[in-house]
Amino acid sequence: MKKIKSYRDLIVWQRAHVLAKRIIGICSSFPNTEEARIIKKQLLRSSTSIPGNIAEGYGGNKGRAFQNSLTIARKEATETDYWLFLSFELGYLQGETYKEVENDYQGVRAMLSSFISKLNRTSLTPDS
Repeated sequence: MKKIKSYRDLIVWQRAHVLAKRIIGICSSFPNTEEARIIKKQLLRSSTSIPGNIAEGYGGNKGRAFQNSLTIARKEATETDYWLFLSFELGYLQGETYKEVENDYQGVRAMLSSFISKLNRTSLTPDS
């Protein structure tokens, strides 16, 4: 197994980072209305906060702090899912794209939940 030397080595961070970049691309096609700008801002903030919180927690290098950051990242993933759903319902996001991205976020949330559970059971720190 490869030793984790950086948050960038974490598979969950890698997937969240790819999704954040995908959301940035998706948001560029939103209409130029006040409502769409508000949703776009929230979607960009929550989606980029996921890998950001994973990185921040890893940098804290303490078990409980890392766990808390992962929990926040999981909450941000759930919030992102909501903004994606709203975007889909308002017609800003096509059905196929919505299903793909929503499925990817479910995967990230599951990975975060598993990671948090493992930290709870083993009291691991990022360097362990």
